Amino acid sequence: MVTAPDGAATGHEPARPDISLGPRARVALQLGSVGRPVIKVWALSVLLAGLAVFVYARAVRDLVPLATPIDLPWPAIAGLFCIGELLDVQVHFRRETHAFSLSEFPTVIGLFFLEPSTYLVALLVGSGVALAIQSRGHHPVKLAFNLSDLALNGTLALAIFHALVDVTGPPGPPAWIAAGAATLTTSVVAAVAIAAAISLSGGAPQFQKLPEMIQFGGLVALANTSLALLAVSILWIHTEAIWLLIVPVATLFVAYRAYVSEREKHERLELLYASSRILQNSPQLDSALVALLAHAREMFRAELAEIVLYPRNELGEGLRTRSTQEGEPEVMAPIALAAADPVRQRIVQGGAAFLHAPTRGWRARSPEIRQAMTCPLVGERGLIGEMTVANRLTQGTSFLGDDLRLLEMVASQAAAALENGQLEQSLAELSRLKEQLRHQAYHDSLTGLPNRALFTEQVETRLAHAAGGSPLTPVVLFLDLDDFKVVNDTLGHAAGDRLLVAVAERVAGCVRIGDLAARLGGDEFAILLEDRPDLGRAIAVAHRIIDALQAPFQIQGKEVVVGGSIGIAVPRDAEERAHDLLRKADMAMYTAKADGKRRLAVFDPTVHASIVARHELSAELAGSIARAELAVHYQPIVDLTTLQLTGVEALVRWNHPVHGLVPPDDFVRLAEENGTILELGRWVVVEACDQVMQWKRAGILRDPVALCLNLSPIQLQEPTFVEDIEGILQRTGFDPNELVVEMTETAMFRDSQATIAKLEELRARGMRIAVDDFGTGYSSLGYLRRFPVDILKIARDFVVPAASQPEDWAFAHAIVALGRTLGLTIIAEGIEEPGQLDRLRELGCQMGQGFLLGRPVPPDDLESVLRANAAAADAIMAAARAGTIRAGWPQMPETVELARLRG
Repeated sequence: MVTAPDGAATGHEPARPDISLGPRARVALQLGSVGRPVIKVWALSVLLAGLAVFVYARAVRDLVPLATPIDLPWPAIAGLFCIGELLDVQVHFRRETHAFSLSEFPTVIGLFFLEPSTYLVALLVGSGVALAIQSRGHHPVKLAFNLSDLALNGTLALAIFHALVDVTGPPGPPAWIAAGAATLTTSVVAAVAIAAAISLSGGAPQFQKLPEMIQFGGLVALANTSLALLAVSILWIHTEAIWLLIVPVATLFVAYRAYVSEREKHERLELLYASSRILQNSPQLDSALVALLAHAREMFRAELAEIVLYPRNELGEGLRTRSTQEGEPEVMAPIALAAADPVRQRIVQGGAAFLHAPTRGWRARSPEIRQAMTCPLVGERGLIGEMTVANRLTQGTSFLGDDLRLLEMVASQAAAALENGQLEQSLAELSRLKEQLRHQAYHDSLTGLPNRALFTEQVETRLAHAAGGSPLTPVVLFLDLDDFKVVNDTLGHAAGDRLLVAVAERVAGCVRIGDLAARLGGDEFAILLEDRPDLGRAIAVAHRIIDALQAPFQIQGKEVVVGGSIGIAVPRDAEERAHDLLRKADMAMYTAKADGKRRLAVFDPTVHASIVARHELSAELAGSIARAELAVHYQPIVDLTTLQLTGVEALVRWNHPVHGLVPPDDFVRLAEENGTILELGRWVVVEACDQVMQWKRAGILRDPVALCLNLSPIQLQEPTFVEDIEGILQRTGFDPNELVVEMTETAMFRDSQATIAKLEELRARGMRIAVDDFGTGYSSLGYLRRFPVDILKIARDFVVPAASQPEDWAFAHAIVALGRTLGLTIIAEGIEEPGQLDRLRELGCQMGQGFLLGRPVPPDDLESVLRANAAAADAIMAAARAGTIRAGWPQMPETVELARLRG
């Protein structure tokens, strides 16, 4: 008989136990110890066993045995079943194994000479013993499936045979037909069961191969059945002559093995010839080696084949070409070969092919190899390298001596081909690979432009050339895209990458041969060219690039418009290096951005000095809190009708030990840039809340007074900002209803959804929200509806001089009217003249602040005014109680507050 093909795991799967199936077929199923495949095969085994019981109960149990001239002991038939299972001839092809056996021989004899139930006992006992021997250490489902399949095939054979046979004398053609029908039917059933088991176990579906399995299995079953019928006839007529069958049976078995051996020898010769043809007909070394290794994998039924060419010295890198069962081939890849590499050492010392399992040193180079055979590549000039074939595809098999001898012949052909002119080609390939690696190291992988390393190297070369007396000087242009982050945030990073590629193409198209355009990283590019001292050409190129970037880009079906700002730098002395030029061009680019973007700027040493000073100031700002250099000044906010104090705005000042009092406009932005704004903002909140609470506890602030604090959008981005503010208020005892947080319109629109959420949390805790400098930012009625706003502060730009024309007050008038319509409080900033105060009163503005009403002053100065106000209030209240005057504030705010705070 013949088996079905093996199912086998790939090289990426763990090895799993095989299951030998049936007395007429074996197949290796790939199963884990648990999981759905195992459960499915168990279910199939139960189904087969159930069918066997059903057939036995309905068609076998009551069968009458044939009247035979002799009685054969059932253990003898069981022994034949056992021998038939243990002795077979296997043919391997790729992942498949076909096994030939003589199991039909005891099957046919048992059908004729054993009582039906006794036949089943002999079948299950004899084959079961053989299966138990073969299944030691394997999954228990193996034995269960085999026994179930045996039982079903046995009952079917009995039912079919006894349904067709009618023996009244020596067996004739009708009995022969009955026996053939029984063996052929069970051969088909076994093939179907095997295909189902392989498919259910997770292997490749086998039903498309089923016709081939049935055809081949049927032919073998028919041949074995014919030989068995001859044995039946001899036993029936002349029992002693049965011994004469030993020779033809043994001859048939030997013939099977001889056929297989000759077939394999023929295949090896064909494969060896194919190897030679591949090496002779492939013009290129890389294609020849890849084809040869793929052929070697097929030849040896292996997952992996590779050739490693050794370097000329022990410390160099080798070149590895590899072909695997799955994945792309690896061609001439550099590989480090340690001096202590065990495989290389054994090849150098022994000089012969050998079989081996992976050692620690081998695993370091190729950890995926489980078993291998390696052969040296030796030419007339010595050792060239090694050839390895690894990981047998067919489970349960390993490389043998014949395989090793065949590998030696293939390796000999490969070595001769390499030495006959192709070794030089491998060295050229190595040079090409080195150039490729150098290109990758010096070029940007996204745009293909030179990268920072190559650009810096070229700048150094041009600087050295200019130092030699060249009339031209190297010029560096530093390009940074404007608003590139918006594209990434709105369309995604993939769109941003495509935009960078398109930008690189336009930039490269704006320079001439001899110039160098590079991508430094992110959205930063640089151009290196040579120009005269007037920089006429450099400026022209910069304008050309800026104009080229103005045109829209088509990205993901949308028009994207970005601009670019360019800084230009030239060397000023012979000591300057490439990084100096890049740094200067970078600073000039920031100057261009500060001037309005989409323009260019040439590096100016005076600008550089201011940038350096700004950098130093930024570094000193980080320690200003610890050095107690910061202070909070307070500017009054008054009711414009009564001139009574309604609030104070806390304004931070920096008392620099060298530069004196630094205004917030000069250092708050620095604090946002270097990250100290968080610590600075927290310090201001704590300081201001503590100060107001001190005034309240001292009794000089009796009525509720609002404390206004300016917020940076960076503070709102902190996840714990609201909780931090709430904690400060709780520790200081400050009433959240008296706290007003101010933000500019522009700051509110940064990450608007998160900003709205944070502001709503602040309002939920009782705090009020003010829009500072209203009218100078977005000024959209839509955002007033979306944002939780309580107060609008009219920007000082709209509080014009009192002598101005009425239309100049139109903006202030409109803001007041808008606030009254929306139910918002209006505070005017920058009130410096009495006429402005009168005009704002006429417009209906509720509150205001400015130098007329009080300058920002240190807490001690404001405290003295507050104490004077409190004393005056006490005096007025005492007079009111005595009946001297009526209670109120007739002239006190003007005579005390304004006189003291105007300065």
